[in-house]
Amino acid sequence: MKLDINPELQAYFDVRGKVVLNACPGGGKTTAIAQKIINLESEYRDLYGKYSGIACLSFTNAAKDEINKTYTNLCNQSLQYPHLVSTIDSFINLYITLPYYYLLERNFARPQILENNSRLDSFWKIKYKNKSGKLVDGITQKMNTFKARDNRSVYFLYPPSQIRLEPNGSYSVNGNAPSAEKVDLNVFKDYCTYIKKWQFEKGLITTNDSAFIAYTLLRKNPTIAEWLVKRFPHIIIDEAQDNSLLQHQIFEVLNEQGLKNIEFIGDPYQSLYEFRDANPQLFIDKFNHQDYEGLNLTNNRRSSQHIIDCFSLLRPLTERTIKSACKENLNEPILIYRYKTEGKSSVINHFESHCNWKGFMDKKVVVRGNTVRNKMLGRDALQKPWHNDLAYNLITAKIEYEDKNLRDAINIARHIVIDLENPELSYSERAHLRADLKTNYNFNARLIKFIRKLPNLSYSVRDWSTKCPKYVKDALGLDYDIDFGLKRASKYLDKSTLDEPVSDHFNRVDIDKTSTLTTVHQVKGKTLDAILIFFDENNHIQNINFRDIEPEKEGFISEKKRIIYVAMSRPKHLLSMAFPEKITEKQLKERFGKSIVILNSEDL
Repeated sequence: MKLDINPELQAYFDVRGKVVLNACPGGGKTTAIAQKIINLESEYRDLYGKYSGIACLSFTNAAKDEINKTYTNLCNQSLQYPHLVSTIDSFINLYITLPYYYLLERNFARPQILENNSRLDSFWKIKYKNKSGKLVDGITQKMNTFKARDNRSVYFLYPPSQIRLEPNGSYSVNGNAPSAEKVDLNVFKDYCTYIKKWQFEKGLITTNDSAFIAYTLLRKNPTIAEWLVKRFPHIIIDEAQDNSLLQHQIFEVLNEQGLKNIEFIGDPYQSLYEFRDANPQLFIDKFNHQDYEGLNLTNNRRSSQHIIDCFSLLRPLTERTIKSACKENLNEPILIYRYKTEGKSSVINHFESHCNWKGFMDKKVVVRGNTVRNKMLGRDALQKPWHNDLAYNLITAKIEYEDKNLRDAINIARHIVIDLENPELSYSERAHLRADLKTNYNFNARLIKFIRKLPNLSYSVRDWSTKCPKYVKDALGLDYDIDFGLKRASKYLDKSTLDEPVSDHFNRVDIDKTSTLTTVHQVKGKTLDAILIFFDENNHIQNINFRDIEPEKEGFISEKKRIIYVAMSRPKHLLSMAFPEKITEKQLKERFGKSIVILNSEDL
């Protein structure tokens, strides 16, 4: 693999110290990172010896794997110790939180990082008999003592899974302050303190908890930071636009303890994970800070200029500096569909046929989220036939298995089997048992067999609701019956659903599968031949619309607009968009230029 080095890339390869690299879409950031690691390897072996190396951290496993793959393509070997490519969460967990947790909580259980925050809510759930003697769901007595202003438990207003520790030690609800109109703030603080104290004593922590604990440990025990700086004297952080405040502050502590080489690499316009604490403004602030050297990659190697100009409409005029370095320009004009509500399928069919004719085989149709996608697939995501979450978890495990995502399937099945086989254990005891069995190969093999033999999702909802509980009881040798709690048909559950295949209502379309239709989040980081973006008809605050294709009048663009930006910047050859027919041809040409091709419903 030959790397084409321009002055911007060379400047990045040469720079040392505190660096922020702002890389445009298609700018070759992953290749640049891999080559920089190669350049540094021999240099750092002479400077630091054989036990100190480079840590390259990214936001997702997919991004981490892409860096490893690119490194191998460039030098025909895999990255070796003492160097490391990891996710940022894994780095914090393995090098700070887990080994030093005992310094924070001396009467501790071995800490476990919860894979799903929502499971935290179940730790306080109980069954009790009401005044009529009926067994109903409830919460523990202690949890019920924290009352909101309407006299309900705060638990139902702000579930434990939403409680977050902030860097200053305060509590928030997914990053937001609680409403003083709904709960007394002192009661809220006591409620949160109880939850976190219980979690830390039990050693059951979320990813956000782990980051807070790591930050606290580094502050209270600077020798940990000093050791970490010696172990990794050069840290490269990929997808840094998605870092949280806590993660940024962890690296600031390392800076204070002598870390001289740290690089933040990303594109704030491609930050899509605010729901996971991403804060792109922190990336921008570092880029502009006098302590950091800000560099740019402004040559897009993926797309032709007219595609770049299209997604640049979301950037202020002063920032429309991205230039095409694409060596293969087919001069394919931007294709825009004007659709009727009932005509979306014909738009997709035309797009796919057009791509097949042109030879654009790597193609995707994208929408804002899963709800819209499921509607377009004819699947009603609102149909929930069962009261018991077990049914939905079994279906998810089966789908993951059939999609060959064995790790995810096994993780889901591990929770299911351990919970069903050990009802006498507390939630925290089960969590620790799951951790103990996570690397037990015999147990994992048993889980695979359990999932494989689950009843097929081709059965009707009604039949599957009978066959599956029986199978689970027999397969696990349980001495009690399983009840999914199949609901009766009502205004919330269409009667026809009961006699339709489970797979009609519970399935997944994935970027790497054969189906074309997916979501923008699933194509982030991908390079495609062609893409079709569906814009919504209704002007709901969460929907992406024609009017969103412009920069914010004040401040940085919203996440909704960044979703459009990411989608538009994926294709090499064909950018196609679909708008409701209420958007006129005149409006489209004024926005995108006269050279676009517009197809109306009657043209398809």
